[in-house]
Amino acid sequence: MRMRALLLLGLLAGSSVVAAEVPLERHSLGSWEADIGYAGAVRDGDTLHISGIACEGADMQAAVQACYRELSGILQRFGADSSQVVKETLYTTDMDALIEAIPDRKTFFADARYPAATWVQVARLFGPGHLLEVEWTVRLR
Repeated sequence: MRMRALLLLGLLAGSSVVAAEVPLERHSLGSWEADIGYAGAVRDGDTLHISGIACEGADMQAAVQACYRELSGILQRFGADSSQVVKETLYTTDMDALIEAIPDRKTFFADARYPAATWVQVARLFGPGHLLEVEWTVRLR
């Protein structure tokens, strides 16, 4: 019995060494991030947190296309695609215009594999010309 307890204790102690914490990887997506004080993307093991990508355009349709094009490029950088987006948060200064641009947004999610999402209308985004800001949480494989 005592031998089993020691064996179990040894296994438990060994598993904590194997399950050592993986350090966070912070990635810069633009030079302005250091000035403001944030990382554009943070990888935590198999989870990638992408900071809000703020976009402007002639209208909401152009802003949606710009944001999702940039986000798609970030996914490619990490070897991922839109099917791996788990959570999406959208901030907009014009919810009605964003609702009208839903068909444009949907084209970025192959096979209608949409993430959980929250959409919020705000009075203003960081840049006065920004119409939309999108942040993602992505499960990397």
